Amino acid sequence: MEDAIYLAFIGYKGIWFSSGKSQLEQPTEYLAYIIDRSPLIRNSLVKNKILTQSIAFKNGGRLKLRNLTELNARSSRADFIVYDEEAQADEAAFNAAVSILAGSNLGFVFHISTAAKATIFELNHDRILTREGKYGTKNVFYRPWYEVGFLYKKKDWYDEERRIKPGWYFRQEHECSFELPSGAVFKNVIYTPYDKEERENIKNQQLCSGIDWNPVSGHWIVGVKWSEDLKDVYIMEEHDLGTGYTHELTDIQFNTIRTYYSNRNHCTVEDGGINVGYVEWLKAREGEIRRAGDVNLHYEEWDSGGVNKLQAASYIVQNGVCIHCDKERFPVLAKMIEDCHWETDTTEIKIAKDKADSPHALDAFLHAISYKNRMDNQFEIARFY
Repeated sequence: MEDAIYLAFIGYKGIWFSSGKSQLEQPTEYLAYIIDRSPLIRNSLVKNKILTQSIAFKNGGRLKLRNLTELNARSSRADFIVYDEEAQADEAAFNAAVSILAGSNLGFVFHISTAAKATIFELNHDRILTREGKYGTKNVFYRPWYEVGFLYKKKDWYDEERRIKPGWYFRQEHECSFELPSGAVFKNVIYTPYDKEERENIKNQQLCSGIDWNPVSGHWIVGVKWSEDLKDVYIMEEHDLGTGYTHELTDIQFNTIRTYYSNRNHCTVEDGGINVGYVEWLKAREGEIRRAGDVNLHYEEWDSGGVNKLQAASYIVQNGVCIHCDKERFPVLAKMIEDCHWETDTTEIKIAKDKADSPHALDAFLHAISYKNRMDNQFEIARFY
């Protein structure tokens, strides 16, 4: 609301859309609160019509609060739009933003809805982020609650919410984070960079990695470090090893892999079925070096029923382990962890993922947290630090 009133104050025309009449009550309250406490606005000859949910300025800028319907949207023209609870609005009204902003030299769209996955907003958000990377522009900006002045005054209330609500719920409601509120596999996840204390605590912990083979989508290796009490797991590596069938694997791929299972590091490799050839290739290449001693390679088969995969995920969920995945450093794995959900069209409990577009970073992560990497005797050294 602060941003919307500011844009109206400097001469732009804006519309605040809510999905239903009842949804207009809160923004109307915010509007009155800010106007009542702003000497800048009071001294600028505001044409104030709170009862009709609109505010206008002498220079022609204005802000209107309206119920969002397709008709309202298509008949309007503005320089900026605010979508409040847009997830409850019909898709046609939501897509009308293109015509509303046509001809404006500003063209801002604000979303203050609860961020949720599998919505048209998420699809557009990801599309715009892709455009950012392609053209080197900045198109998406975030305003979580603590960046908004009149909300930060309620900091104690937000702190209490953070303590009593599940992490995914708080992030979704108040920090612009896309989450799966129901059906999500991993809900206790932190996507921010690791602070100095966290980095220091895991500095001497061994790296545990996992490799998942896929000749078409790409072979992936993911490395993690555990906290000493095994209550936190930190993503440390996310590496696309490239594509290739057994006879196409290269020296570069082997030399990359070998660093993950030597020098106290441990690596669990996908075995069984069509993966046998890759395992034999890796063993043969390691045998060529004829190195004895510090080689910590483990193998596990992903059974067709998904039991091993389920066990790895269940260990995280049932033991309250917090996953730390820096979204800036590890974007592929972060998105896969966010998107991972339980199958709903089967009587079996399985982990679902998009078969059409599925980098195998998630499976590599599950291999990395396998019991074969976290067995007591393998963590014995780490406990002495």
